Parts: sequence; structure tokens; C-alpha cells
Amino acid sequence: MPTNISPVPSALTLLLLISIAACRSERGDHVADSSRAVSVTGSTASADASHAVAGMPAMGGMHQDTLAPKVEAHLQRLSAAAPDSLRALVPVDRAVVTALIADCEQMMREMKMEPPPKWQRAVRDLRRDLDRMASMTGPQLQQAMRGHRQRIEAMLAMRRDMMKM
Repeated sequence: MPTNISPVPSALTLLLLISIAACRSERGDHVADSSRAVSVTGSTASADASHAVAGMPAMGGMHQDTLAPKVEAHLQRLSAAAPDSLRALVPVDRAVVTALIADCEQMMREMKMEPPPKWQRAVRDLRRDLDRMASMTGPQLQQAMRGHRQRIEAMLAMRRDMMKM
């Protein structure tokens, strides 16, 4: 009997799962079991992906970065997507960008780092993208996607710089 279960989780579901993962991190809980994973980009991702540095006293490459490859794969999907299929990627994009921002914010908290103005502008611009994209048509999304991808790439570069500290 066929089912009508969407392969793309709802944005609300993804945000809820990311929020739960973030709360678990702040309590010190760690998820080591891959059966308790969160799907961020359609593939299985550790629940710690949204806060990959939880419990780490310093960055310095001391942990395996699992989030950056997922964000990069998502960027590839956005680049290759036809205008008609971009609409279906909007909830996934929201989850990926939200996880990236949350991960960076967690990193800054752990480093006792004040978010620089450049970071604050980047977050503001990405959140504005996410709000606008929710109501865009496929062709409008295609037109907006180049700038959106560039902003995600800039955020990823800032994250890499933080990880080197």
C-alpha cells in the first residue's frame, strides 16, 4: 500500500530537531548513537552536527568537522537544481542555514567570543534571505540563489576561520 510521506521533512520538524539538539548540547548531553540522528540535508547527520564543537575546550582542529561537508553538499544541490525544484529545497535550505548559524553561535559561546559586526550582518542577511525565499516562485528563487549561496559560503568561511583559533 503506497504512503504519502514526503521525503523532505517539514521546516517545523527540522527546526524542532535542531532546537532539541542545541538544548541537549547546553546540558552536556552527547549523542553518540547514529540511530538517534537528525536528518538535515536528506542524508543522515549526527545530532551534534548543529553544534559540532560541544564540549570542546578549544577549536584548533581538535574534532572532525561534519557540518561543513553537509553544507557544501547542500550548496551543490542548490547550484544544480532547476527552478521548479528549488521550491522543494527551501525548507531544507532553512534547516541547513539554521544549523550553520547555530553551530557558529555555539562555537563563539564556547570561545567566549563576542560576535563581530561582520558576523552579525551575515546572520541578518541570511535570515532575511530565508524569510523572503519562503514566498518566492521557482524563477524568483533561481534569480536570488546566487547571492544566497554566496552568503552561505561567506558564513562557512567565517566558521572555518573560527575553527582555526
